[in-house]
Amino acid sequence: MTIKKISNLCKFAVIPLLLGFPLAVIAYRLQLWNMGTSFQLIKFTAYASVAVLAIALIVGIIAFFKKQKDIVKTCTSVAILLAIPVVGLSMTGAKAKSLPFIHQVSTDTVNLPKFEKVIELRGDNSNPLAYDREKLEPLQQEAYPELQPIMSELNTEQAFSKAVDTAIKLGWEVVAKDAIKGTIEAVDTTLLWAFKDDVAIRILATDTGSKIDLRSVSRIGGSDLGANAERIKTFISLFSE
Repeated sequence: MTIKKISNLCKFAVIPLLLGFPLAVIAYRLQLWNMGTSFQLIKFTAYASVAVLAIALIVGIIAFFKKQKDIVKTCTSVAILLAIPVVGLSMTGAKAKSLPFIHQVSTDTVNLPKFEKVIELRGDNSNPLAYDREKLEPLQQEAYPELQPIMSELNTEQAFSKAVDTAIKLGWEVVAKDAIKGTIEAVDTTLLWAFKDDVAIRILATDTGSKIDLRSVSRIGGSDLGANAERIKTFISLFSE
């Protein structure tokens, strides 16, 4: 096979590979298949993109020394376009490796805020809500030491009202709230994948005001890529303003 034919094959492979990730997201959101299938498609797209990119670079170098400018131009275009999925998926993979393999976090890892209403919304295939403190607490504390309760001068009634308002401002769906118990349950839908993640908020009285704890749990996926910790940090920041 000539390098001209190889370069053309690389060129024809670009569009399907660029569409791999968007197709995985769209098909999952339309419930055409499950997350496992989307993950496999993304994995295939990543490996195939790396392979085609490598081939295009090799062919481009050969064509350069043979002074075949058209082939060099084609291979350069292929390499530039495929750098998009390769770099993007590589960064996601690197991020996953740098973060703990957990799908829930809490500002109180001893007495976690509890879910009630959310339980009936989660479905049979959702991640378990059970918390293995011995395993998960050290991982969370090492990765997210900043996840601490909010210590507020507001009384419990004021803190409860502000917590509800904060959740709504963040676009969370408040599915249950009990001012007497000081508990709030909400669901946050992620922008890209439309994942449903669950949040429990608990407000307790203290000598100087109130203590607000949050717990965030992903319904699917072994690793949340830091999404739950980021969600709680965003809430704390907005609440504290």
